[in-house]
Amino acid sequence: MLRFVVRFFFHNRKRTFQAIITLTLALVIYIATVLLVGGYAANISGMASIVQPSNFLLITEGGQSLSESRIDLEVLSFLEEYSEKTPNVDIILPQLYFEVSVVGETEKKINTHLRLLNFTTFELYQRHSYSYTLITPDKDEIIMGQQLKSMLSAGVGAEIEVKSDVIQLNEIADTVVNDSFTITNIIESGQEFDIEILASIDNFEFNTALNFVSFIELYIMDTREVGTIISEIQAEFKNLELTEEKQTQNFIIYATDEVIRTLTLLEILFFVLMLVSITYSIYTLVKESEEEIFVLRSIGSTKFHIILLFMIQSLFIGVIAGILAIIVGYLSVSGIVAVVSAITGLPFIALNINGSLIGIIFLLSVSLSIVSGIYPSIEAAKIKVIREDL
Repeated sequence: MLRFVVRFFFHNRKRTFQAIITLTLALVIYIATVLLVGGYAANISGMASIVQPSNFLLITEGGQSLSESRIDLEVLSFLEEYSEKTPNVDIILPQLYFEVSVVGETEKKINTHLRLLNFTTFELYQRHSYSYTLITPDKDEIIMGQQLKSMLSAGVGAEIEVKSDVIQLNEIADTVVNDSFTITNIIESGQEFDIEILASIDNFEFNTALNFVSFIELYIMDTREVGTIISEIQAEFKNLELTEEKQTQNFIIYATDEVIRTLTLLEILFFVLMLVSITYSIYTLVKESEEEIFVLRSIGSTKFHIILLFMIQSLFIGVIAGILAIIVGYLSVSGIVAVVSAITGLPFIALNINGSLIGIIFLLSVSLSIVSGIYPSIEAAKIKVIREDL
């Protein structure tokens, strides 16, 4: 069988190579997009960290996500006393952070997060822009991120339902959120808040009193003292995890993800077109190989053997296209970047082609080639053993 696969592979080089080149081109475009966007983002992020050291510290429970983190209120008491002794800690901003679903007036449902905070401290910590003058929301009011507003088609004055699964307060107590809220404002800056809802930590009502916060943000006056502050807090609470918040870098990562997500949608359309093209190439190869298929059926090959023959050939096309795409894609992008850097004087981009990207390329390549080969393989198996023209 393998011998026949190889023979068929080279039987009609034009059609076989056409399928390989078509698939390789699609994959090279995908590789170039990921490498260039990721490379430029890494460069800009690196420069941002040098130009603007972080004044922000994020305190969470060790090993937990923001929504899973639980920090005892005694940590807040300690930080308040600590800030009096250490004037370098300027602002302490505790927040509650829960996974919720939001249902708009059109009944559209979106899963997001509810962030509860003190708005006065929030604005001192970092300035933000709003559609209207900021007024602290009442107990039945919320502020919505601008992207979430667009997704729900719900602006200021609209009513939304906020629902959650059970929120675990401690080992024996829990509560739920299932209420209607009025949107009073739209937050227009702050990246991570774009797809969230914000409410007042002082006015929001739970069924049971909370005895924790999800995480705490600190504003540090002098970034030279960050290391000392981290070590002193962790010496008191070893279960806490303190990390520097890179505000500029976070925005770059957010923007990069959005760009890649948008480009991926365009690439999906491109892959669909490539899928049609590859299917046509393999189908044409089948039609031009009727003599060989007739011989194989005459010597005892079953329909299954014929299908298997062309499916293996499709697999070969996918593997070869994947290898070529990685080599050609990386070398071509590296070459273009080197030329552009030399001509314009822009910094060279460190292109990172890792195991994850290689795995995605091979998965796409093999999947596309196999899917493209299904219909032609079935058509090949339908070719009659007895020739009608004999």
